[in-house]
Amino acid sequence: MSLTTLLWLEALIVATLVWSVALAGALWVRARVPALSDVPDGPIGGRWPSLSVVVPSRDEAEGVERATLSLLEQDYPSLEIVAVDDRSRDATGRILDELAARHDRLSVVHVRELPEGWLGKNHASHVGAAAASGDWLLFTDGDVVFHQGALRRAMSFASTRGLGHLAVVPHLIAPQFLERAFVAAFALLASLKFQVWMLGRPRTGAYIGLGAFNLVRRADYERVGGHRRLAMEVVDDVKLGLVLRRSGVPQGVLLSGGLVAVRWSRGVLATARGLLKNSFAGVEWRWGHLLYVQLVVVILALLPAVAALAAPLPSLRLLALVPVALALGLHAGTARSLAGGSGLEGCAYILADLALVAVGLWSAASATITGGIEWRGTRYRLESLRNGCVRERDWPVSSAVGWE
Repeated sequence: MSLTTLLWLEALIVATLVWSVALAGALWVRARVPALSDVPDGPIGGRWPSLSVVVPSRDEAEGVERATLSLLEQDYPSLEIVAVDDRSRDATGRILDELAARHDRLSVVHVRELPEGWLGKNHASHVGAAAASGDWLLFTDGDVVFHQGALRRAMSFASTRGLGHLAVVPHLIAPQFLERAFVAAFALLASLKFQVWMLGRPRTGAYIGLGAFNLVRRADYERVGGHRRLAMEVVDDVKLGLVLRRSGVPQGVLLSGGLVAVRWSRGVLATARGLLKNSFAGVEWRWGHLLYVQLVVVILALLPAVAALAAPLPSLRLLALVPVALALGLHAGTARSLAGGSGLEGCAYILADLALVAVGLWSAASATITGGIEWRGTRYRLESLRNGCVRERDWPVSSAVGWE
């Protein structure tokens, strides 16, 4: 066997193994992670614990009324909604005040100024949690729509599993083909990082947190320091999940089954721009780690196709299509389950993965050159963001507990 053929086979084996592991994880999630819509909604011990939904909003006038009404229409017995208007420059505050005048379960907190040492959303979440009275807190966003029964089912699942934190993956409303391909690629690569199929086992590195739906027992939230510990953390939703699980809080995840939905951004370009704030923060502001991750993504995206095109013998080309089929199928399945796609989105997986690489490099370069980021009209210095970053290495997996 020639050296060229041997190297090609090694590349093919690596590509096949990586995408096979990803497929195994996806199948495990599909088989073992239920949809919220399939969870029974009966209370445990004959009572429902009190629940406060904390909704930070800034300049969400377009969708905040629909989202807030979807919460007010929930049939959860002991529910309050605390909406935080975080220095909005549009009609968000007025809309929320008008809703509160008609609904006793809704209270509105207006944040006029941002204190030093806080990111806007993190401070708004902190203020909302302080104003809430529930035994459980649900942190969500001002554009997330909840369908009937979502809160009852989520609380039922958390209670029966003995969880202290539950994240629900929302249905992403993405009407455009490339938009669905992009969000599917992002979700798939994120799942490889967070390894949610390991959440039920103790002392594993898995964790998850989602801005659309982070349900946490108040006692656990306060024990880990709440959002005060995350004051300058850009990816606060994810790092809340990290801090909770690595502090010994049982953590679980559900697919929404359509009961929780959100439009991430309007179109693929807007979605990519939305990731510019998060991408460099997602690797904890480290260029070395960013380049490593980007290289891995490029290899994952290109290696199957390159192996197929560069087969040293025509007879081996069919064998090389195995990792291509795995990668394409995984992206297609993710697009279908996450955003209701047709599955054809998988054909664009190379383009979508490389677009994510470009966004990551752009995010890091922009933050480095300008010395910070701008988020919802507020400028934050890179030095402050690095100093306030909650780093994964500081939270050992030895304290992570399981629940299976």
